[in-house]
Parts: sequence; structure tokens; C-alpha cells
Amino acid sequence: MTEKQSLNAQIEQILAEENAQIELKSWRGKLKRIWKSDHRKQAIKAELFALWRDLSTKGIFTLFVIVAFVFALTFSVL
Repeated sequence: MTEKQSLNAQIEQILAEENAQIELKSWRGKLKRIWKSDHRKQAIKAELFALWRDLSTKGIFTLFVIVAFVFALTFSVL
């Protein structure tokens, strides 16, 4: 019986660790980290840098095109 309990405990521990990793990577987890931080501006800055670092070149190019398009539309109105 103790082997079964220890196996169940190990499975629960593995599942808890996986859920913690998923929580850290999720949007809600990032917001919780920023909210609990003592220096929220630095936490926001760190999260933005991490987001930028994780973007692929295709994602960076897509953001550039979106910003350029919005700038062109705004500039043409002015």
C-alpha cells in the first residue's frame, strides 16, 4: 500500500509542477507576477523584454508592418 501511495504522491507532484509551469507561462501568471512585484514598472519592463526576446523574426516583422501601417494611416489624416 505504501508503494501505491508514494506513486500517487509522485504523480500528484509531477502534475503540480506542470501546472505551475503552465501558470508561469500564461497571461494570468504574468499579470500575477507583475501585480505581486514591489516595483511594478520594472516588472512590466522585464515582461515586455521577455516577450520581445521570445518573438521570432517573423513576429517582429509583423509588428513592424502593423506599426508602419497605423503610422501611415495616422500621418495621411493629419
